Amino acid sequence: MPDVKNTAVLPKGEGNGLADIAGALVAEALNAAPLRLRAVIAIVAPRRVTVDAKTGDEIATVEFRRVEVLLPGDLDAAEKLLRRALEARSGQTTLDLDLEDEITKMFAEMANPDSPDDPADLPAEGDGEGGGEDEPGDGDEP
Repeated sequence: MPDVKNTAVLPKGEGNGLADIAGALVAEALNAAPLRLRAVIAIVAPRRVTVDAKTGDEIATVEFRRVEVLLPGDLDAAEKLLRRALEARSGQTTLDLDLEDEITKMFAEMANPDSPDDPADLPAEGDGEGGGEDEPGDGDEP
């Protein structure tokens, strides 16, 4: 079965929205700043295909035509889109609880990057804890 290589070609110039956060990424990788997750949106196209001579596996390398870091106000929509795409790809109408929790924690971390709380320690949404912070119109509706 074909696979996709995880080292992809990024666009040069204006198409590379990651350039704006390059300094922060370097600082985080060097442990000079706390590690942060970021949600991005990207448009990709195939760049090249290699074939493993031993296994015959075909591996595509993708080229990012455009990549942008999402704004904090767009994270709720991004989380919904990620879940919908994952459900469609996996064929599951409901994702496994562990996967649901992982996605919830990642987006909680991105929504509150400067919080001293570790998102892994926060109660999952709708678990009955947290004093009823959910309010009408908070984006939980379908």
